[in-house]
Amino acid sequence: MGLPCSPPCFKGAFAPSDTRAVTRRSVPDPSAAILSIEEIARLAVLWRLAAGASHSLNNALTAILGEASFLSDDRKDDPQVVEGCDAIIAEVDRCARLTRALLARRHPPQGRSSEVDLVRLVGDLGRLLHETLGRRIELEVALPDDLLLVRGDSEALEFLCLALAHFASDLQPEAARLRLGVARGPGSGEISLSVAVRAAGVPGGAAQRVLAPGGISNALERVVLEAAHLVATAHGARFASSGSAGRLEVWVSFSALED
Repeated sequence: MGLPCSPPCFKGAFAPSDTRAVTRRSVPDPSAAILSIEEIARLAVLWRLAAGASHSLNNALTAILGEASFLSDDRKDDPQVVEGCDAIIAEVDRCARLTRALLARRHPPQGRSSEVDLVRLVGDLGRLLHETLGRRIELEVALPDDLLLVRGDSEALEFLCLALAHFASDLQPEAARLRLGVARGPGSGEISLSVAVRAAGVPGGAAQRVLAPGGISNALERVVLEAAHLVATAHGARFASSGSAGRLEVWVSFSALED
């Protein structure tokens, strides 16, 4: 795995510009991030439907894997059948891993604090995002080989990373380059989670929207980003962002646990 340069900079395509905003977030005003009762209820119902669909799909995919494996073994003297079964097994296994990953995240964060290796967390999420973002996104995950530990709720930190990754990827409906990374921060005893996107359609004001989402007109997008700030605040982390037309970079810096 490649080691990204220390935030707040990326090399090459993600080189920083002169436009930068840095802030230490306090708890956002809840009144600035309100969804209607109907919207909240709809999201809750969709959440339950998605969990149920994932469970049913996982059962069906597991059955297909078993039957394909049985057929491959039964017709092992026929190379065409074996080759076809191997192709089916590989694709179905990929989909089954995805449904299991979704099922593992079907419950809200429980607020349990523990040692969290951000390298492993982002690596796992990178594989999930690779399967779910779509082909228009060129995803890169840049991680060091060592452990980078923070203390916190792993499920809440997963949400924070996913929220920023989806916000960045949604800024451009066409092709885009998205990069996730974890590295030791520029400050002593810091670890930084980074999300960067580069695409022609990224607006110049995106960096400020990340830092101050209260002015975002889309209620769901606003609530998700405000919730991400709440997670960061609860973990004693600070946000930083840099951007210009066609580029956005976001960092969340945490206090590192002692080695």
